[in-house]
Amino acid sequence: MEMNFCRRCGRPLKNTHDHVYQCTSGHVLYANASPAVAVFFVSADEHQILLTTRGQEPNLGMLDAPGGFVDGSETFEEAAARELTEELGLSPQDYEPLSYLGSACDGYPYAGEAIPFVTNLYWSRLTTDTPLQPADDVASVSWYDLSAVDFGKIHSEDICIGIRSLQQMFLDAKAEKQ
Repeated sequence: MEMNFCRRCGRPLKNTHDHVYQCTSGHVLYANASPAVAVFFVSADEHQILLTTRGQEPNLGMLDAPGGFVDGSETFEEAAARELTEELGLSPQDYEPLSYLGSACDGYPYAGEAIPFVTNLYWSRLTTDTPLQPADDVASVSWYDLSAVDFGKIHSEDICIGIRSLQQMFLDAKAEKQ
């Protein structure tokens, strides 16, 4: 992300290092990554993963995980619960407590540039038969074979990283035990 003017005084900014900017008044500003969340639901037999199909740009029609950007002063967990309600119609009673999977960085295409973001990745299992109601930026929801996900159809690298982590956790671990 490029910043051109100081939000404190309006003077021009100079990029001094990576994500650090400074204006002629001496104000230092940071172009830090925006926080985001993604949640992966895994089937009880640990062979399938629930993925959404994006219903809007960027990457309309590509596969994604439910989630999105953290709003205001939300925690990551509050953002995940809100996104699951907005995108799938789920309440926290409809799934097991979220388990932290890891984090990943990527760039979100917006207005001709890649806005840096960092995603906290979680996984869980559905606990009820509540019908999933795709809404917000989700066009549809489907279960996919965890061992055969087509990474060329995945919306962003952070989601690929989450799926690979789940494959390692559930598929590779089972193969090692056999």
